[in-house]
Amino acid sequence: MSRRHVRLSNQLADLAAALERIENLDASVASLVGIIRRFLIPRLTDPPPPLVVAVVGSTGAGKSTLVNSLAGSTVNKPGVLRPTTSESAIWTSPAHAGRRWPGKVVTGDHPLAESLALIDTPDLDSDLVEHRQRALEALAIADAVVFVTTSSRYGDASPWEVLQGVAAKPLVVVINRLQTRASGARNDLTARLRGLGLGSAPVLTISEQRVDPDKGRLSPQSVQRVAGALKDWASQSPSLRAEALERAADDLASGLGGLVERLEDMSARAARAAKEVTAAYEAGWEAIEVVAAPATPQRKLRWRSRRSPDLKTLAHRVVDEVDHAALMSATALQTNGFDLSADLQTASRQTARDLSRYLIEPVGPQHTGPDHTTIRQILDKDRQRFLERLMLLPDGVLERLHNGADLIGNLDWRSV
Repeated sequence: MSRRHVRLSNQLADLAAALERIENLDASVASLVGIIRRFLIPRLTDPPPPLVVAVVGSTGAGKSTLVNSLAGSTVNKPGVLRPTTSESAIWTSPAHAGRRWPGKVVTGDHPLAESLALIDTPDLDSDLVEHRQRALEALAIADAVVFVTTSSRYGDASPWEVLQGVAAKPLVVVINRLQTRASGARNDLTARLRGLGLGSAPVLTISEQRVDPDKGRLSPQSVQRVAGALKDWASQSPSLRAEALERAADDLASGLGGLVERLEDMSARAARAAKEVTAAYEAGWEAIEVVAAPATPQRKLRWRSRRSPDLKTLAHRVVDEVDHAALMSATALQTNGFDLSADLQTASRQTARDLSRYLIEPVGPQHTGPDHTTIRQILDKDRQRFLERLMLLPDGVLERLHNGADLIGNLDWRSV
């Protein structure tokens, strides 16, 4: 690994760390971190990779059976229970086993395995979130994609939504277990591909056939065209890998640009709201200082009486100020585009009750008036609840993202 690669991988790691410090944002941030940590850094720091091909598809489409058939051995054991595959399995040669792979590695002495790695993935439409996530992780690091479906499942929405997101990658579509009476499925699927801008993807078919339950594999003849497509990709491996690297960098640059713009807007709105929340509670505190200061010995004596009208009047005025500060803070959050959850409003009402109880109930036999420090702490806690709802970025994060966006956008990735 060259010094340039070391320096660049360190810069990318710093960028990923800055992204990971962002909280409460959508999955797009995790996707950017994934591009950096699972794709770009390994490509810079690990030994030269084989061509990475993700085999994806719907539940029960026969992905594991296809991978086993191409490998000529058991990479993943297929089964009748759904979902069968819970973890990605990577089939490649022993020479490539030491790379950072997103799942278990199964090596094989096979010409295909020398030049590529096949990833058998969990189902894209799995009800289990972690299974679907593992399939998406495999797609993120793949140079090319084999999409496996059947004549009865090719219309499923979830896999197609995912495929549109990787439309720029080389793609082969396999209709597995095609029955004679479903011969129109190929034409229908091809039309669907054209409608999604994926019309250049070859559509290969595998006829319905008996699978050896002991081997879990199809006949070599039935997967010959799929194997041919993989060999064709393998022959173009250097250029396809370079395209994949450049594509990942473009996706990262685009994503960072949009994220920085959103964060700048969010930071400006959060700063405005924080200023307004702080001002509301400071105004409330100043009003409380006026009404809650025990100015005379006579007032201190009356304070000791739980039934004192003056005491109850005082408590109500203090609570009113707290309610007003909470109302102004809630308005500040909503005006600047931040959600005001029910639990936040409930917490503010509880603060008012706590203050009322504190002011009305004497504390000890020598209680001579409200402890301003205690009241201030109660108010500060309430104010902090509002401030915590604002997505204020940690110091330096936005600057590091700006620098990262410049780095990614200005780098000639084909020369890396």
